[in-house]
Amino acid sequence: MLGRVLLLSRLIGREVQTADGRRIGRLADLSIRLHAERPVVEQLVVTRPNAPALVLPCEVTIFGSDHVTLGVRAAEFPRFETPALSEALAADEILLKRDVLDTQIVDVAGQRLARVADVLLARTPSGRLEALGVEVGFSGVLRRLRLGGGSAGEDMVAWSELHLTSERGHQVQLATPRSAVHRLDARSLAALVSRVDTESAGEILAAKEPSVAAEAVRSADPDVGERVLRAMGESHSARIVAAMPAEHAAHWRGRLARTPALLGRRFLRSSVSARRHLNWPGA
Repeated sequence: MLGRVLLLSRLIGREVQTADGRRIGRLADLSIRLHAERPVVEQLVVTRPNAPALVLPCEVTIFGSDHVTLGVRAAEFPRFETPALSEALAADEILLKRDVLDTQIVDVAGQRLARVADVLLARTPSGRLEALGVEVGFSGVLRRLRLGGGSAGEDMVAWSELHLTSERGHQVQLATPRSAVHRLDARSLAALVSRVDTESAGEILAAKEPSVAAEAVRSADPDVGERVLRAMGESHSARIVAAMPAEHAAHWRGRLARTPALLGRRFLRSSVSARRHLNWPGA
């Protein structure tokens, strides 16, 4: 049983204080590890005036109504200081504000592209904070602007049913076996590659077995399949085409051998904008 829902947008910016009551800065971000069995918050990023940001463990942190109380004392800070945020994150760790909030996601169950209005979290019985999913739609936008918007979670995509298009989120999900992308059948995989940018689509297909990628290409719109195969490069596309039945392989070899009428930016352009690049200083 989970506790009441917390909104990431309402947590970010809150004043942060230590276990011994010292005010140190403001909450800038929360991290989760995608390889973990459940998407619980692992670390907090705290910005401080005229000092490097801190990346602190979240296990015993208390999120109050207007501030955050850490489970560490001020004297422990030196061991949490890091010159670059990227050095403090594990290979499978992402940041909820930087890599999820306001980015585009693909709802792999509903097969739709949407923009994240908020991230919904809740306390677990053990006291950890867990990501339930993301809120999309105009209602979430209104709520962030304090203009109403109804109850939180009215249009929620469960964490287990989304694929992130932010650069780090996308890469980490591809490397995480339990991510939604690894559970998709060929038809659903085709829908996913049709909704992300060309580079991401190529990376998704390259991460799959050639036979699975081949079925996805055959299930996708032919123009989408051609665009992605061309962008992947000859060696990757050749392996995928070779995994098709002989008749289909011959068709695709012929299609890829010709010069496309729209070769260039218009032909290779994605159906959505390119992934958002990391923008944290030192990331």
